[in-house]
Amino acid sequence: MKKRFLTAAIATALVATTMTAQAEVKVKWFGFAQIKADMKSQLTDDGLTFGADRVRFGFKVKDGNFFAKLQADLNKDFAGLTSSNNQREGTLPQIIKDAVVGWKFNDAAKVSLGQYKTPLGMDFNTSGKKLDIVQRGMEKGLVLERATGAMLSGRKIGGGFGYDVFYGNPSGRGKGYAGGATGSENTTVVRFSYDMGKMMHMEYAYGVDGAPAGANDYKVQDLAIKFQSGPSTAKFEWIDGQNDGGVAGADETVYLLHYGHMLNKGTEVIIRHYAGDSGNDSMGNTYIGVNLFTGSNKTNGRIQLNYVIASGDKATYAGNSKGYTDDAILTQYQVSF
Repeated sequence: MKKRFLTAAIATALVATTMTAQAEVKVKWFGFAQIKADMKSQLTDDGLTFGADRVRFGFKVKDGNFFAKLQADLNKDFAGLTSSNNQREGTLPQIIKDAVVGWKFNDAAKVSLGQYKTPLGMDFNTSGKKLDIVQRGMEKGLVLERATGAMLSGRKIGGGFGYDVFYGNPSGRGKGYAGGATGSENTTVVRFSYDMGKMMHMEYAYGVDGAPAGANDYKVQDLAIKFQSGPSTAKFEWIDGQNDGGVAGADETVYLLHYGHMLNKGTEVIIRHYAGDSGNDSMGNTYIGVNLFTGSNKTNGRIQLNYVIASGDKATYAGNSKGYTDDAILTQYQVSF
């Protein structure tokens, strides 16, 4: 009887331990779709066009200090799952946006492995479902985009300091990609940041995308700051890229100024100005817009309306940051979970 009781107790303890371990595993599914309607006179055929900017689906896993994330872009060609033709140097097939595993030791040290956004660009590192405007703007042409590699990160050090150090494959998805080959050249990015609660965020990042012999490394730096006070938000970001595409002297600078104001819980008005300089030419895009939040939060139901005013050397601007060359009307409806 005692042996049976002991066996039952041990079995119960093992089951309880297993259930406790399983209970610690947290899986969160997510997804969002952004359906758009645009009117852009620079199109070959002027008029109203319909489509989708993003159709994303994925999940996040957390088990104690371990974490993982997988995000797919269902708006990409499914052949990209098996075809190397749909891959960019140093990255996974384009249908895969993020594929990450990692371990968080503490706030000051977290290691991530896989494919994800390189830590350069404040606006670029904002999730697509949280953008202030309908589409990403001119700064997208200068960032290093995504790459596959390893990153060490820390946050809340000394109250508000943070850092990221990334080292990995060439950033073939970035427009400034210098032509490096996986296994021969690499991408390195360092970012430092400081947060003062929700009131202020500052960051500076510097990155290098390695080039093969005969070309030049693509070098890019980013300085950004964000202020939030009550219903108002202000942002500034400056990105400077050198040797776009590995070409010496192919330099470009873009900056943005942004102001947003919540009129009420469901309505935000914004104005954002981009200015790009490619050496000989300059171009500007000014967004005037409204965000209408129709769901229970700012991302799971949103209507965005933007009017874009183009200015500067619209016809001759030759930089990677190709903004709108003529005025445009952009609309988008987003639903997410």
